[in-house]
Amino acid sequence: MSATRLAGKQPPTRGADDEQVTLLTRPQEVRALIANGRPVLWEGTDAPGRPTAPETGVPAAQDLTGSPRVGVWIDRNDFLHQELTADGRYDETRGGRPHAYEGRYWIDGDRIDYLDDLGFWAFGEFRGDELHHAGYAMRLGAGSRS
Repeated sequence: MSATRLAGKQPPTRGADDEQVTLLTRPQEVRALIANGRPVLWEGTDAPGRPTAPETGVPAAQDLTGSPRVGVWIDRNDFLHQELTADGRYDETRGGRPHAYEGRYWIDGDRIDYLDDLGFWAFGEFRGDELHHAGYAMRLGAGSRS
């Protein structure tokens, strides 16, 4: 919390770890939270005029029916096949190994974010008619649009 100061009801001799525990487990005891020189919490509630924070968690799946980005993307060497389905799921085949990675994806402009079913995140970028991800440049396979 180097850029953030936290003041609670406890004596000032507490360490930063204790303050973080209070913030996470007993936020009602936090008297003030200052981040980047601006109040975030004041008297246990959001500070007046504070912009609201985005919701936490995993975003809802997009309906990509009819999207030109849905289909099977294949790298130049035919090693990586990544199928993007209209329900926001992906399924990768790597080196002939089917279902090497599976999970959900979200597209925002030219950026694609992946959340693997095992819990890790990755991202890629659409550049023209190519999808760049994990060092691979892929093109949409012929006849694969859904």
